[in-house]
Amino acid sequence: MPQNVFRKPRWPGCMASMRRAFFLVLVLTLLSSQAMAQEKRDGNYWRTIGETEKLDILLGIFDGMSLTENIISIVLKQEYTICTDVIESIMRQTSHFLDDLTTAQIAARLDAFYEDPQNRPIPIYWSVWVVARESKGDKNVGKFVKELRRSYK
Repeated sequence: MPQNVFRKPRWPGCMASMRRAFFLVLVLTLLSSQAMAQEKRDGNYWRTIGETEKLDILLGIFDGMSLTENIISIVLKQEYTICTDVIESIMRQTSHFLDDLTTAQIAARLDAFYEDPQNRPIPIYWSVWVVARESKGDKNVGKFVKELRRSYK
């Protein structure tokens, strides 16, 4: 009797959930990058827009972060409850770095960050993470900025 070739493969524990979550994030990223391909949203762009548009972009970033966290959380919790530790860790990190910052404070810090011409090619979404980490005195943020500068020349 032939084996069922349409049977879903079973990976142990978290690996399957992480692969599904990664796939969802990848799909969301690709959809997002298609929309952003029309207009490169980096420091050069940031410096050309008004305050209202800056706040709108930041709110969009936060909405995207929330959506991604929720989707990953749903996938992992439905499939493998042991993986909730991963999601909770991500949410703790996000809260640690972003909870005490207002959108206006982040916008002002991005203005200052993009004053340096070396930082202008860095996408806004990465720069938000940089200024959030700076606000908490993260001692590794300098290394992170150097990596971003190398990646986005």
